[in-house]
Amino acid sequence: MFTDRRLILAEATKDLVNAETGRTRAAAKEEGGGSFSQWSAQLKSGFSFGAHDVGTDPLATLAESPGNSAVDPGDVRTIKIERKSRTVGGDDGVDVQFLKVTIETASGKQTYETDDEKPKLDEARSLAASVFGPAAR
Repeated sequence: MFTDRRLILAEATKDLVNAETGRTRAAAKEEGGGSFSQWSAQLKSGFSFGAHDVGTDPLATLAESPGNSAVDPGDVRTIKIERKSRTVGGDDGVDVQFLKVTIETASGKQTYETDDEKPKLDEARSLAASVFGPAAR
């Protein structure tokens, strides 16, 4: 999550993923969906988990899990954002675009991957540059 001051890194813990899956399945059931609809919604929730933080207060996201952290501009040497793809759904699956974010600080490199390409590559780079300046590319 990019804010106007830093980058917040939020981990997807098993408990959070299970809670999101349960909410998605319950919403499908409430909308009148049968077992197949609920199962389908449950599968989709795994691919869009990161969207649950959209619109959330950054401080709430930081407090959500002990593994969540923030990276301030002064701590960053470089941020590299690349478009990648992976196949989901087994042998007959589809290619899904996502972003790979590599952050280099004094303590080393860390790599993160988004669920999909949201935001788009150019927008993600622009957001990173607005917070981290020339370190972002």
